[in-house]
Amino acid sequence: MAETATSDLDFVREHREIWALRPELRSVYRGFFDTMLRAVGERRPIVELGAGPGFFHEYCPESIASDVIFTPWVNVVCDGCRAPFRDASAGAVAMLDVIHHLPKPLDFLSEMARILQPGGRLVAIEPWITPPSYLLYRYFHHEDCALSIDIADPFRSTGKQAFDGNAAIPYRLVQSQRERPVAGLKLIRCEPFVGLAYLATLGFKRRQSVPAGLIRFAGQCERIAGPIGRLASTRALLVWEKD
Repeated sequence: MAETATSDLDFVREHREIWALRPELRSVYRGFFDTMLRAVGERRPIVELGAGPGFFHEYCPESIASDVIFTPWVNVVCDGCRAPFRDASAGAVAMLDVIHHLPKPLDFLSEMARILQPGGRLVAIEPWITPPSYLLYRYFHHEDCALSIDIADPFRSTGKQAFDGNAAIPYRLVQSQRERPVAGLKLIRCEPFVGLAYLATLGFKRRQSVPAGLIRFAGQCERIAGPIGRLASTRALLVWEKD
């Protein structure tokens, strides 16, 4: 479990400030949350990992919000690779933009297989690698994007701070699970999508709102592009289910 650095808390607080100022960003995230909850279905209780600023917990108050660092918006401070939950106690684990921060992704999946109930689900929305998105994440994003990693220990050569990330981790993790899945946990959905509406918001890099009409137009373009557009996917919905 990482210690909370002042800069970590400042980072989270800044996200909450930007969140409060930007209704169009909140709307895009609500779409992500709805997608995650549809994949969760009726499974309960829901544990959220990487809750940070508490946005998902505010949207789904019944969830148990956890993070590796302390923030005022989480219920539990824990490392997802050593979660303080009993065996088969969680109906679902939900996470948004967390897998690409994990220092030990394979250990994490084994831990999820332990805490999930039979039929329980791990649901995540994460960065996804396609030729266009690789260029985006590699050269225009503040986090790393390196495909040539050891998926068991992707930060071995660089060390790991709480918010360090590598956008290639989810893609490489899915590759590894198709070849050698973690016992008891099966990848049942991998649905890449472009995420044009989110890209149009510019994320948390700005405090000023982007016109809502531009966000709607971006969403319409993605729907029109359909399956062909997904060749340029930047995100993916990933769902694992416990045997």
